[in-house]
Formats: sequence, structure tokens, C-alpha cells
Amino acid sequence: MVDVGSDAAGRRQRKKVSGRTRAEVLLKMREVPRDAEDGLASGGRHLTVAVLAEEWLRHRSGELSASTLEVRTWAVRQHLVPALGARRVRQLSAEAVSLLLQDLALAGYARASLDKVRGVLVQVLRHAERQGLVVRNVAAIVPTPAGPRAQGRSLTVEQARLLLEAAYGHPLEAAFVLGLTCGLRPGELLGLGWEDVDLDQGVLRVSRAVSRVGGSVQLGPTKTASSRRQLRLPAAAENALRQHRARQRAQQDVMGERWQDLGLVFPTGRGTLLDPANLRRSLRTVTEQAGLGRWHPHELRHSAASLLSAAGVPLEEVADVLGHASTRVTSATYRHRTTPTIEAGASMMDQLLLSPHPQI
Repeated sequence: MVDVGSDAAGRRQRKKVSGRTRAEVLLKMREVPRDAEDGLASGGRHLTVAVLAEEWLRHRSGELSASTLEVRTWAVRQHLVPALGARRVRQLSAEAVSLLLQDLALAGYARASLDKVRGVLVQVLRHAERQGLVVRNVAAIVPTPAGPRAQGRSLTVEQARLLLEAAYGHPLEAAFVLGLTCGLRPGELLGLGWEDVDLDQGVLRVSRAVSRVGGSVQLGPTKTASSRRQLRLPAAAENALRQHRARQRAQQDVMGERWQDLGLVFPTGRGTLLDPANLRRSLRTVTEQAGLGRWHPHELRHSAASLLSAAGVPLEEVADVLGHASTRVTSATYRHRTTPTIEAGASMMDQLLLSPHPQI
């Protein structure tokens, strides 16, 4: 038995070697520590990064949402395999991982993209650890380069009011109001069903999302478990939804049997899943008409967070409204929600957007 150190949990690791002769056993015993230093257990000596990464993708394919799997596949096939795939896992070093990330940073990739690539590689090697193939996860010790940070932006209170005025009567008015006042992700807006909306109680449940995967638009679960949430509707959102429902019922009457009733709040003119690209184009048209330039639906979500935070809503409650697990890992681990319906955002959005004299 050869002692190769301890694993991540501090447990002592030993490897058994055997051979036909004493000399062969001694030779193998000398090779085991070298394998451990390289980060690979002796059983996976010829395994390549490409084979390992593809095997990990197959293993995770049934556990991830379609959009998340698409991101993981992008990281593996567009970056990890081309740059590191031919390397044997035993030859993968922290330096090689660091060089890949630095090259991506120099190529202009944002910090968020670098985090995704590095995070996927960490998970790939963690998968190998569980199989006893990897002793050390070399990607876990490499910091993510700074990379160029995309400058986020948010609508001001005055700009938000201009947007709501320009959106009045638009077929997707209620979607824009919900995005701005409740901070829903674009995919969450398009995944809403009328069964998720209780206008009598004034609450909204978020449980599904629409995403474009490859060449098709798909309806599936929300991005994470924390994204599934129930929100108190601000008055502006509730009113917009009531008007939207009346317009949609009139559209159904006109379409008759041609209407495909999927129960969606924001479908196409035939009742089918709406492509997220159409939501983007519609918002861009409205914001340009309002004199605000081009805005993306996801920036309505940013605006909701910024407006609530600036108005004094605690950051933890803003995270609840947006469906984030936490503001940081510490909050995610130790903070617990105390009410089934998140009330924090509704009254403040009413105050900001309906009051003639906003408080910020």
C-alpha cells in the first residue's frame, strides 16, 4: 500500500499496487506518488479532458434545465475541449487552466463568461473525483481573471414612468410592467400561465420559463429552485394583467378554432410559445418611442432591483423578489424565508410609479 496524502475531506488516501515480481511492484509504487502530484489517480492515466468532459455532460444532461445544459455544453465544446481536450487529465495543470482563462480574458470575454468556463471545469473534475479518477481538482485552485466587466444600467424613476406611458395599450404592455415592477426574467414572463396568476388575491406564482435551445423555443422549469416563488402584485401590474386578459379573450374569440390554448399569459397571436427575440424587439420599439434608446428585457429586471434598493428595501428582500438564492453565499446558507408570499416589492413599486411625488 502506498500513502498518497489526504483528500478534500482530510481522509487518508492509499493506493494498492501489485506485480509479478518485487521489482515491478517497486516500480509501480514509485509511479503512484507522481500520479497523485499530477492530480490523477493511477486508474485514469490515459483519460483525456475531452472524454472526461463529454462523459460529464452525458451524466448531467437529465439533471439540468435546457438553458443551463446549453451553457454547460457551450463551455465544454467551445472552450474546454478545443483548448484542453487533447491533454491527458493527469497532465492537466493549474497553469494550463490559468492560461486558458487569461486567453479568454484577452479575447474580450466578460468576467461572468470566464466564471462559467472555470466553474464547468471544476464540476467536470469534481465528477472525476467522485469516480476516484482525480486526486486533486486543479481548476479549483485557479482564480478567475478580472476580465472586462459589462457595465450594467437601470432605468431611473422618471425613465420608468416614460416607459409605462409609451407601453400603454401595447399587446405586451403587461409583460413590460411585470418585468419592471416584479423583476421577472424574460423567460419567466413568457413561461407564465394564467393558472399562475391569482388576480383576486393579487399574487403571482413563478414556476416555469421559456428559453431558446438550439433552433427551438421550449417551456421548462425555472432556472433554479429559488427562482420558483410567489410574489405580491403591485397595483400597476395587477391592473395591466386584468386589461391584458380582456384583450386576450377578445383575440381568442376572433381566432376561434385557430387559437391554440396553452394557457399562456403572453403567447403569440395564435396562443403558442412566444420567442424571446420577439419580446426583445417589442421592448426595443417601445423604449425608442419613449425616447429612451434601446433597452433589453433583462434590463427591466436590473431596474426593478436598483429602484427597490435605492428606495430602501433591504437587499435580502430584493433578492427574494428576484428569485435569487441570496445576496451572497452566507445569506443563501443561513437566511430563511418566513412568509409564503413575498410582499416586499409590491407596495414600494406602487409608491414609486403611481405616486405623483416619488420618495427617491
